[in-house]
Amino acid sequence: MTELLIRGGTVVTANGSRTADVYVREGRITAVGQGLPTASRVIEAKGHLVMPGGIDTHTHLDHPIGRLGIKTADDFHTGTIAGAFGGVTTILDFSLQAKGESLVSARDRRLSEIEPNAVIDYGFHTIVTDVTEQVLDEVPALIASGFPSFKVYMTYGDKKVEDKALIPLLEATAAHGGLIYLHCENDCAVTHLIEQHLARGDKGPAYHATSRPPMVEAEATNRAIMHAELAGAPICIAHVTSQGAAEHVAAARARGVAVAAETCPQYLVLDESVYDPGAGCEVAKFVCSPPMRERSHINALWAALADGTIQQVSSDHAPFRFKDQKTNGCENFTQIPNGLPGIETRLPLIFTHGVSEGRISVERFVELTSTGPAQIFGLRDKGRIEVGADADLIIVDPNREVRIDPSILHSNVDYSPYQDMRLKGFPTWTLSRGDVIVDEGQPAMPRGRGRLATRTPITRDTLP
Repeated sequence: MTELLIRGGTVVTANGSRTADVYVREGRITAVGQGLPTASRVIEAKGHLVMPGGIDTHTHLDHPIGRLGIKTADDFHTGTIAGAFGGVTTILDFSLQAKGESLVSARDRRLSEIEPNAVIDYGFHTIVTDVTEQVLDEVPALIASGFPSFKVYMTYGDKKVEDKALIPLLEATAAHGGLIYLHCENDCAVTHLIEQHLARGDKGPAYHATSRPPMVEAEATNRAIMHAELAGAPICIAHVTSQGAAEHVAAARARGVAVAAETCPQYLVLDESVYDPGAGCEVAKFVCSPPMRERSHINALWAALADGTIQQVSSDHAPFRFKDQKTNGCENFTQIPNGLPGIETRLPLIFTHGVSEGRISVERFVELTSTGPAQIFGLRDKGRIEVGADADLIIVDPNREVRIDPSILHSNVDYSPYQDMRLKGFPTWTLSRGDVIVDEGQPAMPRGRGRLATRTPITRDTLP
């Protein structure tokens, strides 16, 4: 591997910014300072920001939707290419335990799907759907093998874990350095509201949002926190969308509960107006769970990012094509696959609407999109610009603006929820372990070059 010097850029970390060079050798950062010696390749970064590569801890690539008989539109090749162009250098995806399946089997199956295809580094959370004594006994081995996080759905039919099973799972993970990552919605309330909508004939895509109002998220978030507090277990709340849920997180953290939280760009940029009944099937493009909220919730989420209540922004990239996947549910919103594409636009959306618009500092941007996710999920060598860390870096011209259109993006979908937005923050260069994988807009990333990222156990003391 050649040596590389990034010269004259503004190096931005979660702790501060300064003009400095960065020297890379054998995939790691070996020096950060001024006047470093030249290398076989030099990137002139004057006028650019040099930041840790984005870490997206919530993606759904090649993910099966069993009730609909489909998968998400991106596999681990197209999805990680899209990520690289958007400045993402590490993802955490998911393995899905089938009913009766061991967690180890689910892990090994998922590894076989990722390893030949990913172009950036990866790991995944284990989605637990069937909490048995055998599964609880497997938890220590999963954590010891580098998979310390476990996803739990509090809704979604056969994926749902009941409270009576969630508590022993929290106890088992807490005892061995694991973390539960929760999708919080009150399943009883959601099911009831969906049934009411369908009985009235309210079946169009716009009714998806009113079947999942903010209070069903807030209630489940509070309940999850209470269970974690009872078990003494660290948790992370996925995709916080509402003021009520954020307030429960803030109150819990204030009383010392080990809870972290994430939100996603769609909840910071889009609002409930996307669910206009007059737009017909076009609304299907925006069907995701939880749905977008009224604008006051957006303001509350930005405030929660600024004050530390929420510690990371992930994409929840769940890409489905509009024409042959989303539109299949236009006559019945329950048949629309839930999710939006977003792995490539996550960093630019947060940079534009956060940094450029003055809501957060550029240092906080790095903390929310890289350093914080690494800390929450035990990514030992990622999210930092320090000697010894992996040379996962993005070099961004903060003034370059890109108009969003699916034709310029790299995900295997035919639309973007952010059509025609003008965004800053796309990288000019993306480096993964010292390899320049996006080089002034050109790809240089062989299929399968990504590696399993090293992860360490997670405890209440390791959460930000």
